[in-house]
Amino acid sequence: MKKIFKEDITVFKIFELLLIFSIMIIFFIYQYGGHFKDAITKTTCPLIGEEYEKGDKKGDGRCIIPVGIFE
Repeated sequence: MKKIFKEDITVFKIFELLLIFSIMIIFFIYQYGGHFKDAITKTTCPLIGEEYEKGDKKGDGRCIIPVGIFE
């Protein structure tokens, strides 16, 4: 009987740790998701020959065609 009880506690602890870890990941994505999106956009713009334009809010940055370059 004791062995089953210990395994149940271990399963509960693993579930509890996964729950806490998941909540932390969701929190960080919510807080810093816009910064990550802007960083990816800023890095990608030169690769496609455009310039980065900062948006009004975090995460709103975009690539624009440089002035004077028309194809």
